[in-house]
Amino acid sequence: MSTLLKERLADDAIVQIAHVFSAITPNFASQDFIHQAQSGIAELELKARVYYLINVLADYLPRDFSQTALLLQQVPPHWPANAEQGDYGFAAWPLIDYVAVYGLAYPDIALQTLKILTPLFTAEFAIRPFLQQHFDLTYGYLQQWARDDNYHVRRLASEGCRPRLPWGQRVPYLMSNHQEIITILEQLKDDNSDYVRRSVANNLNDISKDYPEKVIGVAQRWLANEPTVHRQWIIKHATRGLVKSGHADVLALLGFSQKLNIKNLDFSLNKTQISMNETVKLSLSFCLPKAQNLVIDYALHLPRANGKKSIKVFKWKTGLLAAGEHHLSQNYTFKVITTRRYYLGEHYFEVLVNGQSVGVSTLVLL
Repeated sequence: MSTLLKERLADDAIVQIAHVFSAITPNFASQDFIHQAQSGIAELELKARVYYLINVLADYLPRDFSQTALLLQQVPPHWPANAEQGDYGFAAWPLIDYVAVYGLAYPDIALQTLKILTPLFTAEFAIRPFLQQHFDLTYGYLQQWARDDNYHVRRLASEGCRPRLPWGQRVPYLMSNHQEIITILEQLKDDNSDYVRRSVANNLNDISKDYPEKVIGVAQRWLANEPTVHRQWIIKHATRGLVKSGHADVLALLGFSQKLNIKNLDFSLNKTQISMNETVKLSLSFCLPKAQNLVIDYALHLPRANGKKSIKVFKWKTGLLAAGEHHLSQNYTFKVITTRRYYLGEHYFEVLVNGQSVGVSTLVLL
């Protein structure tokens, strides 16, 4: 987690939480809550801050969850109207996940509360324990929510059941029972909200990592009979992992050339050695005897601590390329980020065209 993200759940968020509960219930000890919450949060990372604030809130809210749920359900009218664009969205995270921590034994009122709170931030993380422990009941709610008037609620119906939800608790049943997920996605494939459609695409992409043939079947069905532009976008985004891996059926479905006709291809790096925080330039040139529909990616193969390599694939150029000479360039900077760790030694860049390897060049990280 970056420092920027965790600072969205700091003093201002704590004051906002106190302000809202003070407006809902005059007995809320606002100043005591602020003092206790602020005194222990500074050294914590983002998710630790979420659970820390949940535990602090528990000291100031009713022990009976059914009473607390009624208070939480009154939060949205008191929340800043522009919460989605600012840090107040993160301030709602502990309130929403409070339901997962203290409401698991009261699934009906808890799930009703999550539906009310999800527009403030997202209840996609909070719903996971309910899917794990009360699957049939929770799945029934998801089916209802897929038809809800509020696009945040419809998005929760999809995002909440993603089998590989980032940051989310894994639900083993979802990993092996994809048909229930697809049943929900069928209701959302023509949703009028981009926020919802993006979730549908990401959900299918999750499924494709374990059941590629199932997602290909969905794609073929959804693209039949003059599909809408939105539906085409969903399938393109949902199958991005399969395109990167060069899956022939997907490439054919999306209209990409299956037989490459590329001449005089040259791929090179402008450095053979590099240090952290430096940039390497990737250069690719080739000739196409005829126009071709191509997906051009580059993959970085990174050494890991155990001696093996991990692979990260990046988009470079996609589309119908005209016949003739083409010259592409791309910069890559070796900088520290929270989701990628670098180790010294040989790294190599690989060019992939429609999933096929067409060139490799190496450098050494000093």
